Amino acid sequence: MYDVPKEHYATVIREMIRHENDLTNHRTMWLLVVQGLLANAYVAARGAGGRPVILMLSLVGILVTLSAFVMLYKSYQARGYLHFLGQEAKQGRLQEEYLPLDGWPKKRIKGWWRDVWVCPWLSKIGDALEPWLFLPGLLMSMWLFVLLEQQTTLHKAIVLGLAAILVTLILSSFCMLWVWLHGNGEEERADEPAGASRTAGDRSSVR
Repeated sequence: MYDVPKEHYATVIREMIRHENDLTNHRTMWLLVVQGLLANAYVAARGAGGRPVILMLSLVGILVTLSAFVMLYKSYQARGYLHFLGQEAKQGRLQEEYLPLDGWPKKRIKGWWRDVWVCPWLSKIGDALEPWLFLPGLLMSMWLFVLLEQQTTLHKAIVLGLAAILVTLILSSFCMLWVWLHGNGEEERADEPAGASRTAGDRSSVR
């Protein structure tokens, strides 16, 4: 007995993709709310001339942004994997053991991204401008600029360029490391049982 009939796999996966989209929207709003509070505290601290407070706020801002990026990137990867499973389900190739309970299951089909993405880290280059990546990168660059400005005497334009380069390297390295670590949860696709193939053939012949 199956929890979900095979003909309903695509519908279930579609609902899971919608759930991941909702999670991305909620996490983005949470990031904006927290960053707004930190920005208000920064303006007050800068007006009062509290340098230690400014340094602390910039560090907190960087950590909060990085935490949000981790959650957003996980949802992004989950949506990519669910899109792959959706294509498999529409073609009747998705086996019941690979139908996940959540968007990013512990065990996944090895090499799934080759059918839907250009590389293991991004679906397409244009996704780098999507809010899930661009917004954390922008906010993290701003807080890193504040931190470096307090610690160096370089021109602001140079500090801003350094902050942008560092954030690009940090986020890119994180994406590659995340994919590498989660690659251990991928396994070769299991062959479809012979009995299941015969049953499917019998059904088609009856029809």
